[in-house]
Amino acid sequence: MSAVRTAVENVNLLDETRRDIDVAYRDLPFDTGRVYVVANEHGDLHTYSLTPCRNGTHICGGTGRVGHVERTLDYFVVTGAYRDRTFYLSPGGDGYLTWRGVNRDLAWN
Repeated sequence: MSAVRTAVENVNLLDETRRDIDVAYRDLPFDTGRVYVVANEHGDLHTYSLTPCRNGTHICGGTGRVGHVERTLDYFVVTGAYRDRTFYLSPGGDGYLTWRGVNRDLAWN
């Protein structure tokens, strides 16, 4: 009985419900192809394009770099498409960008 109780305690129903709603009703990154990202870096707005490439197995940045995408519970995590940047894209058009150890808000479409 204690194993079942531990499993139930580890499930956050609000998070699980939000994730189900995200998949059912919100835009997901790369569903329609290329994603454009806007982020504030050191006081300036920077834009990025992330495009599925190599038969959809990778993500290519606008500079031609080939990166990877991994799906976590809450984000599509893109690494390698732009130097020193990791993109965390959440359903619905927001997320954050990690650059030089700092998280910066972003918007995507």
